[in-house]
Amino acid sequence: MSKLSDYIISFRGLKEGRSLFEYQIDASFYALFEDSLLTNSDIKAKIELTTSSALMILDFFIEGEAEVACDKCLEPFPVEVKNNNRIYVKFGEPGDESSDELIVLQADEHEYNIAQLIYEFICIGLPIRHVHPVDEDGEPTCDPEMLGRLEEYLVEEEDADEEEDTDPRWGDLEKLLGQIK
Repeated sequence: MSKLSDYIISFRGLKEGRSLFEYQIDASFYALFEDSLLTNSDIKAKIELTTSSALMILDFFIEGEAEVACDKCLEPFPVEVKNNNRIYVKFGEPGDESSDELIVLQADEHEYNIAQLIYEFICIGLPIRHVHPVDEDGEPTCDPEMLGRLEEYLVEEEDADEEEDTDPRWGDLEKLLGQIK
């Protein structure tokens, strides 16, 4: 089982230039995060660290398949994940502001844990809607038993043509408004 310390990149002592780090992301990775949306995957995460005297650049290359729960039937199925992201890391004072693309570390820090970034980039790479694909006949591949149960509880909307039961006083008020105009 992996642990969060496996995802620490120590950048002190590295020569200026490029360094490559590779991680295999599977179920043990998601167990490190409380209330993770994902439970299993076969994803390869490659991180290229480019160091210079003033700045570091982390390029994330995420590719593979993640298992997600279908939004309709709740059955797990694999979806493809492919995502590339860049994060800049600079050294500054404790009050300096970080942003989505910039991380500010204190000058005395010599390592950074990238586990949270990998998790977020995997989640960003997922499709917004998780639904089983349709088969070659155009039929959904969701669990038929669950779809049947959902059909039982489906509430059908009433026709718009049907008159609603309204208080007859409203009709009288509308007549009065018509007389005033």
